[in-house]
Amino acid sequence: MTAAQTPAAEAKAAADAKSLAAEIATLRHEIATLARALKEPAQDALGPIGDEAARLADRLTEQGERAAATLGRQVEEQPVLSLLLAFAVGFLGGRLLSR
Repeated sequence: MTAAQTPAAEAKAAADAKSLAAEIATLRHEIATLARALKEPAQDALGPIGDEAARLADRLTEQGERAAATLGRQVEEQPVLSLLLAFAVGFLGGRLLSR
C-alpha cells in the first residue's frame, strides 16, 4: 500500500464502521419492537392461567394451614395416641422402604 491509499482506506473503514454502527442500532430497535410485540399477546393469553394458579396456591396454602392446626390440636388433646400413630407410621414406612 502506498501512503496515498492509506488515508483513503482509513476513511472508507471509518465510513463502514459508522454505517455498521447505524445498522446495529436499527437492528436493536427492531428486535426490541419484535420482543414487545410477542410479549404482549403471550401475557394476555397466560394472564388468566397465572391468576388461576395464584388462587389455587392461596387455597392450598389455607388448606395446609388448617390441616396443620387440626393436627396440632389432635396432638395436644391425645398425645399418647398421636405418639403411637407416629411410631406405627414410621415403622411401616421403614419396613416398606427397606424392601
